Amino acid sequence: MTSTLELMAHPRLSFEPQQDGRTEVRFDMRGFGGDIVCSYWPVEATNPNRDPWAYSLERINGKGGTYTHPTENGCKIAIIRHLIDADLIGATEDNAHLDEKNQVIADGLRETREAFTGKPRVGDFVIMPNGSFERCCNSTAHGMQTTEGGSFSLSRSGEGSFSGGLNRPQLWEYFKETGETKLGRFWFFSHNIVGAGRAVDVFLPCRVFQLEPFEMTETEARAHPKAQASAAFWGENHSDHLTVVHKLMKGAA
Repeated sequence: MTSTLELMAHPRLSFEPQQDGRTEVRFDMRGFGGDIVCSYWPVEATNPNRDPWAYSLERINGKGGTYTHPTENGCKIAIIRHLIDADLIGATEDNAHLDEKNQVIADGLRETREAFTGKPRVGDFVIMPNGSFERCCNSTAHGMQTTEGGSFSLSRSGEGSFSGGLNRPQLWEYFKETGETKLGRFWFFSHNIVGAGRAVDVFLPCRVFQLEPFEMTETEARAHPKAQASAAFWGENHSDHLTVVHKLMKGAA
């Protein structure tokens, strides 16, 4: 799902008005333990400085309690965030699940990443020759490895890291920027405090590249830095060096 509004229509989520004016928000655990039940309700406006709404979060992994909010919709979003933090439902691409501190962190990461130009960054997307989408996951001396899936995290510097299966590297020259962007999923430590269970998901714009391998002449292939590095390591015309040259010539480096 792409927005918090859509998450409020999650098939396992129900909103059940109660006679006392509360609305119970029930998440169906489908037999894997008792249902998660949160609630929200209007508060009598006896104090003009007091929030007119309150909500209660059932404790999950030590997190929960009763809080107030200026709006009814804000209470619903807070409950959705609670379920996202508990990994019961997925995060939303509009980042409305982030609290104020994490939104500031996300804005900073976005600004920092947008300053990275030129070569693909870890997390950027690439359209493969067969039309499928993969993501850039690990830079090498001469190119970038891609992946179909996995976990992408962000450091405070905006640099991305990847955990999962990696495909073979593709030469930098094969990546052609399309000028388009696509939201990519990352995670960082909530409030920048490192610790188990503190990961929070965020969706940030990523550049989209087109992978366009091309053939080379033997002279061009032998002059390529990848072939030269192979020759320096294995020796000129060693079988491993020639393998690199032939792959460069075929556009399959």
